[in-house]
Amino acid sequence: MDNKLKTMEKIIALCKGRGFIFSGSEIYGGLANTWDYGPLGVELKNNVKRAWWKKFVQENPYNVGLDAAILMNPQTWVASGH
Repeated sequence: MDNKLKTMEKIIALCKGRGFIFSGSEIYGGLANTWDYGPLGVELKNNVKRAWWKKFVQENPYNVGLDAAILMNPQTWVASGH
C-alpha cells in the first residue's frame, strides 16, 4: 500500500505542477478531499464528461439524460431506501 500512496502523491504533484488540479481552498490551508480544476483540468474533465455522455446516453436507446439536485428533502432518501 505504501507504494500506491507514493505513486498517487507523484500523480497529484504532477497534476498540480501542470495546472490540472489544485487542493480546494489551498491558499487557506486546504480542505480535505476537495479539488479545484485549473485550465487544463477543466478541459480534461469536460472531454471525459462529453465522451461518457455520448457513449452511455446518446448512443444507448434505453438511457436518457437527467440533471437533478443532490440536495433533496430527507424523505426522498428514506423512501428510496437510503
